[in-house]
Amino acid sequence: VLLILTANSCNFAKDTIHITITDAPYVNAGTDKTVCVDNLNISINGTIYGASTTGFWTSNGTGYFTPSNTALNAVYHASSQDSLNLNVTLVLTATNIGTCTPVSDTMQIHILPPGIVSAGNDQILCANNGNVQLNGSVTGGASQGMWQTSGSGIFSPNNTTLNATYIPNSSDLSTGSVTLVLNATDACNFAYDVLQI
Repeated sequence: VLLILTANSCNFAKDTIHITITDAPYVNAGTDKTVCVDNLNISINGTIYGASTTGFWTSNGTGYFTPSNTALNAVYHASSQDSLNLNVTLVLTATNIGTCTPVSDTMQIHILPPGIVSAGNDQILCANNGNVQLNGSVTGGASQGMWQTSGSGIFSPNNTTLNATYIPNSSDLSTGSVTLVLNATDACNFAYDVLQI
């Protein structure tokens, strides 16, 4: 931009000033992440462009960055305290921005504890009264589960209901035993438990 100041005088004295406008930096820390407590080395990929291409990471946690907090593509090593807090906020801030107002972006890292699954106690049933009332539980970092069977019976109302009823078929009854497995479907670990009928 060129500004010209002209005096209202007989010689129309004037002076000019050039103003250069640079784009503000664009900063993107990346999308929020959810990780398991047993994987506390989290890859992060920040982006900065415009008035700058450099920046630095900070954290409200007690972990550290490698190779350093000035690498846009780095690894955040969450601490055991971070995992107890279950959440860490990372902030990417642009540097070398001249007179621009500081620009930052944040990302959240959610740290889930491992899922814990209980299929319940093994059961002994009579062949003429073979329906199995299930009472599974999924806790810890998980809340949903799915039943599987080694047999060919059915789950009522379905195999994703933790307290479903397993209805064995004639093949299950003639075999004399069935193994049921309850898997956590939303756990950050491979959590499961086995129930023998």
